Amino acid sequence: MKRMSRFVKWQLPLLALLLGPLLSQPAQAQSTYNAASCVESAVQAAFALEQASKADGDIISIPACSATSWSSPLSISPANSLTIQGQSSTTGTCAPAGTCAPTDNTNITFGNGVQLTVDIAAGKTFRLTGISFTFSGSSAQYGNLTFNCGGAQLRLDHNHLNDEVNGGHTVQPDQCTGVLDHNFWDSTDQGNLFFIQPTIDNGGSETDGESNYTWTQPENFGSSGFLFVENNFFQNGAFLFDCDFGGRIVFRYNTGSTNTRIQTHGTGSGAQRRGCRAMEIYNNTFTYSTSPNTNSFAFLVDYESGPLMFWGNTITGFVLLLRQQEVRADNATYSQTPTPNGFGYCGTDFNGTGSNWDKNSNSGTGYPCLDQVGRGAGQMLTGSFPSLKNSSTGTIAWPNQALVPTYAWGNTLNTNNFAQNHFWQNEESPARVTENVDYYLQLPNVDESTTFNGTKGIGQGLAAAKPSTCSPAVGWWGTDTQTLYLCTSTNSWTAGYAPYTYPHPLVTGQSTQNPPAPPTNLAASVQ
Repeated sequence: MKRMSRFVKWQLPLLALLLGPLLSQPAQAQSTYNAASCVESAVQAAFALEQASKADGDIISIPACSATSWSSPLSISPANSLTIQGQSSTTGTCAPAGTCAPTDNTNITFGNGVQLTVDIAAGKTFRLTGISFTFSGSSAQYGNLTFNCGGAQLRLDHNHLNDEVNGGHTVQPDQCTGVLDHNFWDSTDQGNLFFIQPTIDNGGSETDGESNYTWTQPENFGSSGFLFVENNFFQNGAFLFDCDFGGRIVFRYNTGSTNTRIQTHGTGSGAQRRGCRAMEIYNNTFTYSTSPNTNSFAFLVDYESGPLMFWGNTITGFVLLLRQQEVRADNATYSQTPTPNGFGYCGTDFNGTGSNWDKNSNSGTGYPCLDQVGRGAGQMLTGSFPSLKNSSTGTIAWPNQALVPTYAWGNTLNTNNFAQNHFWQNEESPARVTENVDYYLQLPNVDESTTFNGTKGIGQGLAAAKPSTCSPAVGWWGTDTQTLYLCTSTNSWTAGYAPYTYPHPLVTGQSTQNPPAPPTNLAASVQ
């Protein structure tokens, strides 16, 4: 390793001198810089050379290699739109109706304390593609691969990611939009998390690190303002993803295979952080076990905050689909610190002391709780404990969060004999959420035999087949228009939600099956 570092140190000035006349010319788009090997020092040297003449669309190409260990972390801050490309790939679609498999040509192993951190410049994009990563050593809790976007776009595609560290987070996209697609995710020891999705600020307003700003903004369901995860294959990890810190995620057209499920964290699950802001989960296949009658998991989604669009999924090997939990209802999972040093418990039922951060329309339950399931945008919170305040009142006060119900429809739960199956379950008693107020479910479902008539729940069929009468907030999924219609007032239907363009534009703008072929213009190899 040291020999390679000395060689790079002495050769870079010579290489810069030889290429000086060329590199001083106006930069050309999509120039390729070839790292001499897979070690981190060679990649860093190629990056340094690329940044000396940077142009949007540049590619740093990493060659094929057998298992190559990185022993030290690498942090880069590209000022331009950049791709780092290996020679591995994931062939196939990884979609629920198809299959995919990794081809491991560029193999990199992260040892203890090793991370790749990329700070993406505002208004730019970063792509990491075609690398087979094995995470074998302990690292920081959040992110073997960490991307700090500040609203910039990320594409992570055609990689093979194998997490051998229980409790680690494979990928952390921080304030990122964009797409994670055609990746093969694996874990040899059922590592706790594949990736974590913190807040998206879309413009630099998220300045306090606690995702307060995103809780003042509309959900914008069906828009590009989310991190998209599509056409991936997951197996053997405890959780497919964890939505936290005001995260906004669209998880679609993925295959969740053995031993995988979904985690979220609500407000009150750690320090001052706010919970998951909004999710869309649709057209995925989730199969926890191929023997569901003897091996099923308690729930598919541990659901703790914000609104959700959950539709078109096929689920096998789970007892129930959506397990709603308000973590501030008791100390079963997290203990709460009373105000002003914490958010406190929601309602007086648990220990007799509620919290002014909640609306407290019912003193016992505190309903509605801050950031609970089915709540959306509200007033800005500023400061830090013990000085955290509602900026509109200057006090500890309920931020008047809008009611934004969760909708779940068109899902197929393949029932089993492992335990009694359910569509939805409220973890607390009494519950902090109410059906047909905070959430709406397709009718009929595994718990309810009621036929949809427009007065509650969600129906589905041709758009023109909607009933002529309806109650406010009831839904109808138009199977021909792929649109969720909402009853906005008595007997009045309005188109309310339609999914964002699929595939994601970052995917359709480039090859969807294999990493791009290197361009044939400038090529500079770093020895």
